[in-house]
Amino acid sequence: MVGGLIVAAAAAWAIVAYWNDSQKPTLLTYRLCVGLEQKPCPSDAAFVQDHGEDTVAKWAQQQCAGYKARRIIINEGPTKDCDCYLADVRCSSE
Repeated sequence: MVGGLIVAAAAAWAIVAYWNDSQKPTLLTYRLCVGLEQKPCPSDAAFVQDHGEDTVAKWAQQQCAGYKARRIIINEGPTKDCDCYLADVRCSSE
């Protein structure tokens, strides 16, 4: 009887673990605008306050937790007078 309970518990755990993994997207994509002020940023980019050269890497590490890979592409700001830059962040399961 104890063996049957252990097998049932293991099967339930496997089902729950599979269901939780299947709910997570395989790819997440973010477009960030990193700067001191949000005003010059494009409306389709999420604003991230600039805290130095590791700002995007630290942000991506938090957002991509649980994913196997992350890719960061840094681009120039939308205008020359913008004291900001754009970053594309991709979190993937593979």
